[in-house]
Formats: sequence, structure tokens, C-alpha cells
Amino acid sequence: MCSRNDEEDGSQSLMEGKTKLTWTEVCQKCSTEKPVIQILQIKHAYCRNCFLAHVNHKFRSTLGKSKMMKPSDVVLAAFSGSGKSNAMLHLLHAGLSEQSHKRFLFKVQVLYIDEGAILGTSLEDRTANLQAISGIIEQYGFKSYYTTLASIFEETGSKCFPLVKDSTLKIKENSEEELKNLFLNVKSLTAREDLLRQLRRKIFLQSAKELDCCKVFTANTSTDLAIHILTDVSLGRGSQMHHDVSFCDPRDASVKIIRPLLELSSKEVTYYSVFHELESIYIPSLCTKASSDSSIHNMSKQFVMELMENFPSTVSTVFRTGEKLGSTNTTNTCETEDNLCIICQMKLDVSVAACSSVQATDFSRLISSLGPAGFDNKTLSQLPDTSKGILSNQADSLLCSSSTSCCSDSDVQCGCHKDVQRLSFPDVEKLCCYGCRLIIHDMENTSSLPESILHKVRTRRSLENMRESIQDFLL
Repeated sequence: MCSRNDEEDGSQSLMEGKTKLTWTEVCQKCSTEKPVIQILQIKHAYCRNCFLAHVNHKFRSTLGKSKMMKPSDVVLAAFSGSGKSNAMLHLLHAGLSEQSHKRFLFKVQVLYIDEGAILGTSLEDRTANLQAISGIIEQYGFKSYYTTLASIFEETGSKCFPLVKDSTLKIKENSEEELKNLFLNVKSLTAREDLLRQLRRKIFLQSAKELDCCKVFTANTSTDLAIHILTDVSLGRGSQMHHDVSFCDPRDASVKIIRPLLELSSKEVTYYSVFHELESIYIPSLCTKASSDSSIHNMSKQFVMELMENFPSTVSTVFRTGEKLGSTNTTNTCETEDNLCIICQMKLDVSVAACSSVQATDFSRLISSLGPAGFDNKTLSQLPDTSKGILSNQADSLLCSSSTSCCSDSDVQCGCHKDVQRLSFPDVEKLCCYGCRLIIHDMENTSSLPESILHKVRTRRSLENMRESIQDFLL
């Protein structure tokens, strides 16, 4: 850090944490009751009743000022069993009640996604969680459904099932095995968490379309979104930040993903659940019991939480800054399908100029894949023209190992056969944005991807080959 005094070591110019002040004796809203919660600073101390009214007002104003909700809308509320998702259902139920002033006119359905297959949870525990979640949703009177994360591999048939008190989990062994193979194929925890996040979004959209819902509600608070902002920047998803943290995610033309809790912090939602005595079900996730440095998401979470101890406005500052960093074109309505990422449906931004950081990263990865024996002057002179071919050969060696015997059987249809449907790493990479490329680079092969994604790759590759074959005949 620069200093005008050369003898200083810079420590005097560092920002000091704020000292914790004592609370006021009365609530700053009603000025009569004793405060029970301090939201940000000393001037934001509320009593119980004023705090609950404050949370309810924030929730309703977030939905109202957007002017996106219509009386004929059918909303699909994502429920995970956590306190945040239960608080969202409680707020929706209060807004839909007849006693509520200016009650909501839209209809609400609830969806629970079972992710036990990738966590190694037994079928008995998954069924018990399903029935416990059914008991929580039943008290609100909403229609509820459940699906599994493995349904992303199912091409036909119904993927959402009614959720009642005595529901049993309906699973398909083939889809479950494909899902397990997909996550075993991804090496790092960072890539697994990012992949799970993208698959959840796809499940939300396909379930909403199946249940004729035009909007999906998720229980993301401002604290969660502040962590997502830092994670997105670290993963090279800066151009997608606005869609990931804003009130509405309009990437899909028919279904919008809405975040009605984005004005509330995790602390506010937690106290709301405590004061209303709302139940929650603990279901482990991919990062459960993982160290803080095991993934970029965990490191971002620890960074934000530690800053919050001395700087209470950390979440608000990061979140508001991330909202302002959105691109001028916030929707994909003007983009063709060929110019969208096959995984996250964001605009492809990997066509960059020479001497860019993306090109440097690809060059470094290529040199590392060649190794000391494959990197020489002759190879170096051919890199500009044959880099794709070299990467393809490296991918071929990953897909087809000499230690396996699958290629010896001509009747077996696997990813190792060099047929017209075979897809290499470059075939998939060039149709992904930079953030999704990192997931693909972390995979051992691409054959474990869902068929819906592979079908898009084959379709676009066929169209590209067709354009190349007829371009000489076009005027």
C-alpha cells in the first residue's frame, strides 16, 4: 500500500473494524417496546412485532415494486427443507390469506428436489426426508410435488410426482447410476458445486413447464447472493452475474426465476423463522463437513462471514455492487440458440481477441497436457493451426484407454467408438461459455453428460458441418 511516509509499513492506513455499540433502550420503530434484534447498526434495533412487520413489508414490497406478478400467474416455489425456504412459504401463505391487506392473487405450488443420489444417502433416509417435508408443506395447504435430480437424464414420461404424507420415492436405477457417474467424473468440489447449481436450474425450468407454472420462486437471501457474486467472479462468470443475483432471471423465454428474499439477509430470515417457530429439516449437501478451502464457494462464504463480524455492511455493499455490474443487455431475447451456452443458456463470450487471458489459459492448459516429451520446437511452430487437433487427441486418450477392453467389442456402443455421434472435448467446449468450460475441463470424459446436452452438441455440430459444405455455393 502506498504511503507518503517511507518509514511507515502501511499498517496505519488499514481500515479498522467498527466497535460494537450498545443497543438503544427502546425499539427505533415503535419507541415503546424493548428491542430484541439488531439488523445492521445501532439505529436498526427492533422489537419482535416491529421486526416481523419489517420482514413482511420487505417481502411484499420486493414483489410489488417489480410489477412482474400477475393475478393469473401460477408460481412454483422451490422448497429444500431449510429454514429459508420454510420462511418463504410462510410469507407466501400470509400474503395469500384472506385476512391479509392487499393479498396476493397468484397461485402457489411447491416443488422439492431430491439430491440423495449424489450424496450417498440411503433410500430409507431419502424417503423419511420426503415424508417430513410433506408434513411441513401440508400445514400451508399448497399443492406440492417432488422430483429427483436424476430426472435430468430422463427424456420421456412424467418427472414430477404429487407429494403427500405417505409418499414413497419413485426412482429409476438407470438414471440414478448416470447421475452418480456424472459427479464421479468431475474431479474437484468447485466444479461439482457449479455443475449442481446448473442442474438445479434446469430441473426448476423443466418442472415448471411440466406443471404449467410461469415463474419459479427460490429462497436466496442477500447473504447467499453476495457469496454467489464473489464465486461467479472467481469462476469467470462475471458476465452472468446480473442473471444470477438479480430479482429476475429471464434466460428462459417461458419461465422466469424470481428471488423474492433478495432484500433480506440470512440473519433476518433466521430470526423470522425463530420468532414464528418454523420447522426445518437438515439435509446434507456436497460441501457438508468440507474444509473452508475445499472449494471456491466455501472460501467465498468464509471470506464474507469473517468480514461481517467487524463490518456489518459487507453483504449489502457486495450485493448492491454486484447488482450494478449487470450488462446493458440483460436478456437473451436477441440471441439465437446457436449463440447460447448449452449448459447455462448464457451468451457465448469465448470468442475473444488475440493475446487475451482466455487464450493464455487455453495455451497453458495445452502445454501442460503435452508434457515434457510432447513439447518441442516443431510442436511449438504448429500450435496456432493444430491446437484444436492436439486437444482433441488428448481428449481421445482420456475417452479411450488402452487398459479397457470396450473397444474390442464392436457390438458395444460406448463413447470410445469413432462413429458420427462421437463427441470430443473440443466439440463440447466450443459450445460452452468460459465458466461452463471449467466444468468440462474438470471432467474425465464428456460421455456422462445428460443426453439433452449431448443432443444439442450433435445438432449444432451437424448444422456447422452443413454450413461448411454449402458455403461455396452461397452468393
